[in-house]
Amino acid sequence: MKKFNIWLKIAAALAMWSSLNMTARSVGSNQMKTTSKQASIDVSWTKQPEGDVRFDFITTPGKGLKINTEGPWSLDIKEHSGLNLAKPKLGKSEFQEALPGFSMLAKPTAKSGKLDFKMVVFVCTESKAQCFRDVQQGSLAWNLN
Repeated sequence: MKKFNIWLKIAAALAMWSSLNMTARSVGSNQMKTTSKQASIDVSWTKQPEGDVRFDFITTPGKGLKINTEGPWSLDIKEHSGLNLAKPKLGKSEFQEALPGFSMLAKPTAKSGKLDFKMVVFVCTESKAQCFRDVQQGSLAWNLN
């Protein structure tokens, strides 16, 4: 039990460290990117023909790392002004390995707004000798005008 508690403390410290060493920047009018040493997340939105807005959260592993699909990935939408979301929290069952990441549809209730998120990703070295839980947060402004 003591070994397990030590590993939990190490994992928590690594998660805190990675979130502190993360940067977020706007890439274009309909996208943004968050980056840490373990991974980067490209977030983009597109207006769909039926009027919905599609948000994609695509993960790219850091140098020398690969995506670990076995981890409990999650996406938590904290703030979503101007959007009606069917499910603001997505988990491993909604993870799309082909992206790799998450995709979600939202019904706009306004012409513009903001989406704040927290995403938990998992990456490992090629041999899986070392794995990382990476928590990233960001904010994306969207505008349908």
